[in-house]
Amino acid sequence: MDFGANESSYRRFAMKKTLFLIEDEDLLCDLFAEYVEFLPEISYLGDARDGATALRRCRELSPNIVIMDLRMPEVDGLQVLSWIRKELPSTKVIIFSGTVDDEALRAAMDAETDAFIEKAYGLEELRRGLEYVLNDRRYFSPGILKLLTNYHIA
Repeated sequence: MDFGANESSYRRFAMKKTLFLIEDEDLLCDLFAEYVEFLPEISYLGDARDGATALRRCRELSPNIVIMDLRMPEVDGLQVLSWIRKELPSTKVIIFSGTVDDEALRAAMDAETDAFIEKAYGLEELRRGLEYVLNDRRYFSPGILKLLTNYHIA
């Protein structure tokens, strides 16, 4: 791609991060695909709606960032998370889940998840978490922070 004298355009293009979504809810996938169109710092690679497809696509694409649910058909999200951490250690992982239990929370913390956001907080909270991750900072939604404090995990 030739940007000629427009170095600013080149820098914006070069700085885009690739993002892949792992989510089994069709409506949320469709909404998210529309939502990320307005995020100039993101190049959206698409989605996987089950854990087995997620593993295959992440292996093929090596995204910079993965946003994922933990409850997935075929291969559980915790298994996908473990695989990503082992096989794609530089990939940032944002968990966006409607279900949070002790096992999931501990596994996410053990895997050094970059962000953990409850779906109940919505896309704006997800956007906030994504901004933190893009700036190499960790982020936890308020409900997750409360759980971490209660369990003395933080």
